[in-house]
Amino acid sequence: MLKNLLFLLALSSLGSIGFCSIIPKGLLNQYKNQPPLETILQKPEGYPDRFFLVGGKILSNEPLEDRTELLIEQRKLNHSGKPVGSSSKNKRLILIITKDFLDPNIYTEGRLVTAYGKITVRKLGKEKKIYLAARSIYLWPQFNPIQGGYIGGGPGFFF
Repeated sequence: MLKNLLFLLALSSLGSIGFCSIIPKGLLNQYKNQPPLETILQKPEGYPDRFFLVGGKILSNEPLEDRTELLIEQRKLNHSGKPVGSSSKNKRLILIITKDFLDPNIYTEGRLVTAYGKITVRKLGKEKKIYLAARSIYLWPQFNPIQGGYIGGGPGFFF
């Protein structure tokens, strides 16, 4: 009886962990109050000391000597900070720069990331380059369906 109770307790705690957000709750609350990205990018100088949460699908990863540059296709974030949805005709590309080395064999094209940092503007001659100077980047796990077959209704057995 006690063994069964402990098993159920362990199972329920594992289940609840699966629904928790990886992004700290404070950041998610701040994200809910941040202006739309379109507004921020129209006048990035208006937000000099503010941090933002952005996410999307990696298009390229360029590790350089002193930084890594990730080019992502921006997507909306769900309640746990994960990028959701698919690309649209009006896709917005965002350059994320971090001082950390992000291995191109891990941070590969098509993976989803959420980054937290400051929107920064760098002038290169007459051209303005807008990017996110990342303080932290979270790489979302890929979903790999179980290989093999399925027997049964409900939980069933996998082989």
